[in-house]
Amino acid sequence: MQVREYISPDGLLRFMVTCPDGDWTIGFAGFPWHIHGTILSGLSGQDEITAIEQFVADLTSNVSFVALMQKSGKLTDVWVTDDPADVMLGHQRYGAPDETFLFRRWDGTLVPL
Repeated sequence: MQVREYISPDGLLRFMVTCPDGDWTIGFAGFPWHIHGTILSGLSGQDEITAIEQFVADLTSNVSFVALMQKSGKLTDVWVTDDPADVMLGHQRYGAPDETFLFRRWDGTLVPL
């Protein structure tokens, strides 16, 4: 597998697959959320490279949802989720009042809740 950068069709998101010091790390450029290949492998039961490739394929083919969190109107984090309703439930329980969320697909299609 190669280090890769994926840019969403609307140009808003840069998704990075990097391997600093042999540790596959996947996440959106400029935002804190990320996941490691070893975690994807453990969750999926696949080898690390296959798990990463599947995760990227699900994202870029609009299977996965992208969560965008804003705090006081500023975009502060972006991550991949398979359950936007669960994200909102967690926010209702633990989130700050000035946090808001949008959900979209990789291609920019907004996902209503």
